[in-house]
Amino acid sequence: MTANDRTKGSAEPAEDMDVRKATARLRRAGTAQSRRSMVAVAQLLGGVANATADAFQSLNESLTAEAVTKYGLGHSVYMGVREGNVRFLEELSRTSRRVFDALRPPGPDEPQPAVPNGGQQHIDYERLAKLVAGEMRAREAAASG
Repeated sequence: MTANDRTKGSAEPAEDMDVRKATARLRRAGTAQSRRSMVAVAQLLGGVANATADAFQSLNESLTAEAVTKYGLGHSVYMGVREGNVRFLEELSRTSRRVFDALRPPGPDEPQPAVPNGGQQHIDYERLAKLVAGEMRAREAAASG
């Protein structure tokens, strides 16, 4: 599947959107900070989903036929909501701690994270080619005469 499947005769090449291919995944990976942010958001959303599932599981456990028969429906719902709320907030606090730790910038005594491209600056290849060509012409002129 490509981004320009519906447009025919387009001059620019179609962008490959198939995330099963490594090249498509790498192009969309972004910088180290954006990758960390995406991972943190995914962890946060996953944590909220897990916390919600834990809360509903707790509510479900308190609404068994035995519990409702023994304590009554009102008390069972109250206990289920209370326990579900506790489990939800506990899981959410663990998740938020992991997310904030992942997004925390390094301290002064911690090593700096790796810079994209190995810390190298962008190379202007056109300018480099012109400088090399000019240097080669200067050397040829000096050698010939």
